[in-house]
Amino acid sequence: MTSEEYKRLRKETGLLQKDMAENLGVTRKTITDRERGAAKITEEAALAIRQIASDYGQNRENDQSPA
Repeated sequence: MTSEEYKRLRKETGLLQKDMAENLGVTRKTITDRERGAAKITEEAALAIRQIASDYGQNRENDQSPA
């Protein structure tokens, strides 16, 4: 996963860096470094952010479903 993809996924969730960091159990600096390409995005980190983005997308779809 590239740093651009990582940042795009975070932004799609609408989460701030500090909120994503809390969700992933890392520091905000780690998120910043990953998004700038200053830190390697491990397979585990890529899977974690993809899962959060997927969960966010599913929650959004459920919120938009007619009642």
